[in-house]
Amino acid sequence: MSYVHIDQALKQYADSTVLKQVSLQIEKGELVTLLGPSGCGKSTLLRAIAGLEKLDGGTISVNGNDISHLPPQHRNVGMVFQSYALFPNMTVFDNIAFGLKMRKMPRKEIAVKVNPIIELIHMSDKASSYPHQLSGGQQQRVALARALVTEPDILLLDEPLSALDAKIRKSLQIELRNIQRELKMTMIFVTHDQEEAMTISDRIFIMNGGNIVHQGKPEDIYASPKNEFVARFIGSYNVLTSHELGRLTGHVFKPGSYAIRPEVMELHPLDPLSEQQMSGMWISGIISSLTVRGNVRRYSIQAQDMTLLVDELNVPHKSALDEGLFIKVWIPADECNLLNKEGD
Repeated sequence: MSYVHIDQALKQYADSTVLKQVSLQIEKGELVTLLGPSGCGKSTLLRAIAGLEKLDGGTISVNGNDISHLPPQHRNVGMVFQSYALFPNMTVFDNIAFGLKMRKMPRKEIAVKVNPIIELIHMSDKASSYPHQLSGGQQQRVALARALVTEPDILLLDEPLSALDAKIRKSLQIELRNIQRELKMTMIFVTHDQEEAMTISDRIFIMNGGNIVHQGKPEDIYASPKNEFVARFIGSYNVLTSHELGRLTGHVFKPGSYAIRPEVMELHPLDPLSEQQMSGMWISGIISSLTVRGNVRRYSIQAQDMTLLVDELNVPHKSALDEGLFIKVWIPADECNLLNKEGD
């Protein structure tokens, strides 16, 4: 049996159903992410696991034990929020030790547990500092350590990095992943940031409208989105109907919607020789805009009445193509991913 087993979780508010009999299973030592847009139910599910929301139906089990009706303090579940919620009058050491003190643990035993955690988050030199003397990233590390030191069965993280700037956020994503692997701790992470989910997760559960609409390893979800919602949410896929794709390429497709990754498409000058040498499909268009996104150039291509996105690496020795240039877009035939209908 899985370590965490959520079965038919139902949550309603008045006339609104926030969780629609959600079921999922998580293995011990996994870091999984609940990913989805605002209002999809991911934070509600996390709070239900913590005991901060009472389910209207279904069960939550951890390590074979049903915890659905236990109060939060008896679930042995840690939680880290977006706000650090540190005590301003306590040092780093005392903030981390707070939960252990509440359990009446002797001070010597507290030190034995807290000091290794402070080392784990690389803040030994800040043990005597107060929150106002720390950066946002350091404060979030302390909040994480405070949850870890009590040795919870599961650690829940509700968008804990969203208030940080991009550089610190990326750094802490890697740090969090390293800590999770070192401790072999089961973690459930909530975010609406697709890149963040891809970076840290063993598996991702994508939620929409109170349901889990796709689950899997990050690379599998990105390579093979299940339906149009997932394709549009997880990345910058080009989503076209079979009719639109057929009109652009002159090929015949099985009815449905198709997703094409922008990085698998290539731009070529209007050269008939290229079409003869490369098997696949070709679309004629014009470059309507170019955006440089760090190491990637993103082109918007106007093809008939449709817009396609094409990505290429921003390498120094290769000049960018000009806006307004007529162009051919090459698509490998096996990169047109037929999507399921919504709800399938």
